[in-house]
Amino acid sequence: MSLMSAASGLLERFGLRRGRAPLSREQAFEARPVRNPKLKWRVNDSDCVEVIVPRRKDLFGRAMGFLFFVPETRPVILDDVGTRVWHLCDGERTVGEISRALADDYKLGRREVETSLTEYLRTLGKRGMVGFLVPAEFVEEADKGELVGLHDVGTTREELEAARREAEAADEDEDEADAPEEDDEDAVEPDEDE
Repeated sequence: MSLMSAASGLLERFGLRRGRAPLSREQAFEARPVRNPKLKWRVNDSDCVEVIVPRRKDLFGRAMGFLFFVPETRPVILDDVGTRVWHLCDGERTVGEISRALADDYKLGRREVETSLTEYLRTLGKRGMVGFLVPAEFVEEADKGELVGLHDVGTTREELEAARREAEAADEDEDEADAPEEDDEDAVEPDEDE
């Protein structure tokens, strides 16, 4: 737990700072989960999503990386249901819509899916893999923004879109760098006489 969050919790307990009121069930189901655009991911040979998660950049993460030779990144492979949820977390569908889609796909009861889905999304959110676009009318303080859970990306839709464009540009640059160079030996050069 960071020092700031501990101090914030103490201030809230003593009534010196008002905490962010949790969303009601209806409001939570209107949130739109969105994948963290700063994370790289791919679909592997088993048709499961493989998310590449970087090592923590804080002091603890750097110390553990140095002491125990923790790699810079590690893959997290999602199962079939996790892969389906990952694809549905596009910022367009609400949690309620994702819940209904999963209930239809897997022939499960609505309550069962809602319980499992909200816990799974909470876990992905804690790991910084997804954030949530909350409707503006549910945000009490305008400066908090409508993007929740992706602090390294931003707090607004505009910052999210900028991060998406930046990630796409980085992917394109990486693809160009990985592309094999064409052989110039086979190229026909025009004669200078012509």
